[in-house]
Amino acid sequence: MELEIKLFASLRKFNSELEKIEVGEGTTIGELFDQAGIPPSEVAIVLVNGRHATLDQPLLDGETVAVFPPIAGG
Repeated sequence: MELEIKLFASLRKFNSELEKIEVGEGTTIGELFDQAGIPPSEVAIVLVNGRHATLDQPLLDGETVAVFPPIAGG
């Protein structure tokens, strides 16, 4: 199945060209990160189709996964 993946800010350094990714049926967000080379420790927020998600959430064909790092500032 094919997913759209959007990496924001510093997460782009792990795969700046990644926009779509092929994964197996029943793949979880954690498994997606492994396949894409994204360390879960670098991730603060994950949205699937605009809704908060957890690492153990299974994904469905055609979904959009947005991944954000921790944000600092003042």
